[in-house]
Order: sequence, then structure tokens, then C-alpha cells
Amino acid sequence: MFNSSIKDSHKAGSPLPKDQLATLVDESMYTYACLVEKIIAYRIFDQDSRWHGCVRHEHSYHVFGRHYMMVLYAQDDNSSLSMVQVRQSHQDLLADLNAKIQDPVLNDLFLIGVDTNN
Repeated sequence: MFNSSIKDSHKAGSPLPKDQLATLVDESMYTYACLVEKIIAYRIFDQDSRWHGCVRHEHSYHVFGRHYMMVLYAQDDNSSLSMVQVRQSHQDLLADLNAKIQDPVLNDLFLIGVDTNN
């Protein structure tokens, strides 16, 4: 996440602002560990969860008010959690998460999508 964000911003000709860069540095290792844990756990998910996709919620290790939504994309292309659907509606998914955790309102929300079809 960290390396690809930096590379993408440089390719686009607009380096990340220092505050965004600091956020990525703070969270990259913890997020990586959480993501690896979820991907390993995916192997024992039931077929229904794999077919329809699933969402996992993680909180920041460092900063209260920073949360992550990890979406393991559905294998069913018609599912609301398919890669295409999530990319089109990611703002809605994050807003729904924020609405559910309103006390307090979250400062930073990140959505990480994982393609498990390959």
C-alpha cells in the first residue's frame, strides 16, 4: 500500500502531501499484518462467504479515529461486494461504516480491496 501509493502519486506528477505520507508510514506495517491475517483466514471461509464476498473492519493501532474496511471481493460478479461494484460504491461503503461507528465520528477511513479470484 505504501510503495504503490508513492509510486502512483509520483507517476501522476503530484507527490503526496506530508500529512498523507505520515499516515501511510504510521499504518503501513500494522495494516500489512492485518491484511495478511485476513487473507490467511480466507482459506477457511465457507464457500458462501467466498462467493458473496465479505467485509472486515479494523481499527488503527496508532491513531484513535482511524479505521480500515477490508473487502475480500466476491467471486460472484453480480454481488454488491464484487470488485467492480466496490470500486463504484466505495464512498457509500465508507459512509455506512462511519454511520455505524458514529461515536466518535471517524477522522480517517480507508478501504482496502483484495481480489481472491487468482
